[in-house]
Amino acid sequence: MIGILRMWTALAERQPILTLTVTNGTLGGVGDLLAQLIEKRNSKGSGRFRWDYKRTLRFVSWGALCAPLFHKWYLFLNKQFPLPQQLQLQSNGKRAFVTAVAQRVATDQCIYAPMGIAGFFIAMNYMEGKDWASAKARLSSYFWPTLAANYAVWPAVQAVNFGFVPTIYRVPFSSIVSIFWNAFISWANAQSATAVDVPVETPHTKITPRQAERIDSKV
Repeated sequence: MIGILRMWTALAERQPILTLTVTNGTLGGVGDLLAQLIEKRNSKGSGRFRWDYKRTLRFVSWGALCAPLFHKWYLFLNKQFPLPQQLQLQSNGKRAFVTAVAQRVATDQCIYAPMGIAGFFIAMNYMEGKDWASAKARLSSYFWPTLAANYAVWPAVQAVNFGFVPTIYRVPFSSIVSIFWNAFISWANAQSATAVDVPVETPHTKITPRQAERIDSKV
């Protein structure tokens, strides 16, 4: 495992964008496949598992597309809100450290999170071959509950990411967390007999049949 990590780090140092794009796309596909397996295991239907590979490919595409954006965004946050140097941290820089991490998290969650979630719904909509009316309906019904679910988990995750994870590992770190987050929410969603599965940027969220009917009426 250490050897693999060293090899990945060497590749990322030479070709950061390409390495992060392939890694994030792969992890996005793994997360969706795991979510599908959990959904099947917790469903009431019988029969063999049928892999929706098109859905997985959409998640691979989205993950690959977002990786360069994530990387550039994290570099921007580093520049705008630098962490104190180690010597400063040991003396009187703890407050500055906490402030910088808080500023990074707040900026990320107030700017990138809403834009990322909206972008996800629009991108998935078009990859499914649907029109702009369908995209607007999705945003109207799913955006705010998805954003609320995001705020329940990701500020804490990003605080760890921004404060303690080296920059080159931040994109895969968030993607690895996303795998388990997606799996957990898929399992929780399957516990509700009235829920309809809806894939979102980092979690899956719970949508009632009434909300689904409202979306159908808008399209």
